[in-house]
Amino acid sequence: MSEKDNEKAVQKLYEEYTRRNLDAVMDLLADDVTYVDVFGTTYDKKGMRKFFKEFYLETFSDQRLRADRIVSKGNTVMVEYTWSGKHVKDWAGIPAKGKKFEGHGVEIFVFEAGKVKLYKTYANPDILIQRLRE
Repeated sequence: MSEKDNEKAVQKLYEEYTRRNLDAVMDLLADDVTYVDVFGTTYDKKGMRKFFKEFYLETFSDQRLRADRIVSKGNTVMVEYTWSGKHVKDWAGIPAKGKKFEGHGVEIFVFEAGKVKLYKTYANPDILIQRLRE
């Protein structure tokens, strides 16, 4: 795939994530994908699905994932993103109060054979925790 094709695949992943269409997100990933979250925890595809479902789909609602800037080089795509939503389920000892939030970070995607093989998220989770506790 070309750099532009990889960028389009990432944009589609963000669109499907925002639509809460986990199956479509998973379809963009290689069967042997490795996902690394902001805490440094590594997941395989099955673990990633479970994490995304429990954390992103159940703990937060009204989510939006927006690519603010995309940079590509070869088979790697870097995205500077904005993530927003509403906290609707207790998480990390923080009771759900319906509080809205917005956060920023960077994600790196490495493609192989047209699918995401490596997916890493970089953000400061302490900022989200602090905002939810306010």
